Amino acid sequence: MDVQRALADGAAYVKNAEEEMDRKILREDQLYFIDNQVEALDTFLADTEDLNTNPQVESLRAQLRDLKGKLEKKVLEFLATQEGGGDLPEDLPPAETAADMVDAGGEIIKMADDALKSKVKGVEEVAMWEEPLAAVNSFLADSEIYVQHNPKLAKVRADVRSRKVELQKRIADLVQDWRQRDLAGGADEDEE
Repeated sequence: MDVQRALADGAAYVKNAEEEMDRKILREDQLYFIDNQVEALDTFLADTEDLNTNPQVESLRAQLRDLKGKLEKKVLEFLATQEGGGDLPEDLPPAETAADMVDAGGEIIKMADDALKSKVKGVEEVAMWEEPLAAVNSFLADSEIYVQHNPKLAKVRADVRSRKVELQKRIADLVQDWRQRDLAGGADEDEE
């Protein structure tokens, strides 16, 4: 992704996330909308990490990371209220969170590897790759700020990122193949 597209897309994500922050959660089924926003932010943050040297992108990413945290907290507060109250857990110290991220990264890698071993025959089965890709993006978005707190985390993130690239490639290839076959099928029908 280039800087200009990142800035344009990021501005749209900010707007959408702010609108979602303004909505009151009345029912649990509304959490779906917030989950979609968080997944979109995770993907954007994971996809634009290499553009962080641009000050505008860096600022935008920080704003989106903050909004992501607020959306996640909003969900946790709603769920805690639904379960009868209670305090939200306190954040762990960064070094402890980084160590937890190293462990979580191993699980993400295994999940991605299992997905990559799956035989996906058509676009209707693409969720077998999309769901692990969403988990990979979430991990990359969440772990980025903890790299300096644990030297092992950079290696784990590199391994996770390589799975991201492969999952994205397979999804893109599958969708492109499906579109080509769909277009070819439509052309055959036109000739008849």
